[in-house]
Amino acid sequence: MKLFRKICILTFVLLLTVSFATATTNGDNESIITKEDGYIVTPAEDTETNVGIMTISDSISQGETNWNYKYVEDGSTALNVDLNWGDVDDSLKLTIHTADGHKLGPYYDSDDGTVDGRINLKIDNSNGLASGCWEYEVYGQQVDGTEDYTI
Repeated sequence: MKLFRKICILTFVLLLTVSFATATTNGDNESIITKEDGYIVTPAEDTETNVGIMTISDSISQGETNWNYKYVEDGSTALNVDLNWGDVDDSLKLTIHTADGHKLGPYYDSDDGTVDGRINLKIDNSNGLASGCWEYEVYGQQVDGTEDYTI
């Protein structure tokens, strides 16, 4: 059973890696994961400058969906979304629902360029992000027991 689980995880990671390798780039040679209706999603730079940004801590199990919310103020043009669970043996899926009704994703661990138990994304829109309540849909894709995460 453990061997089968490891083979499934490796196959899943390989498929995600191949799909990430086909991502396009913008004029700055930055990898674009998604581009839809003015929203451009790219891997976020790993910085420690999130001082003052509220993070939510929660836990999730296999097949469970958690909804987390973020209010985006009018005039914002960029947003960092960082789902971090830190355990590469478990797999979470992130779908972002914008305040103006767009669905971005789903996104998986390797979509930001690294398999590290984290989905770290930057969302840009030069015309401005939709102000209001954004929803983060976190799904326990493959979780052994319960997995803690922050977003």
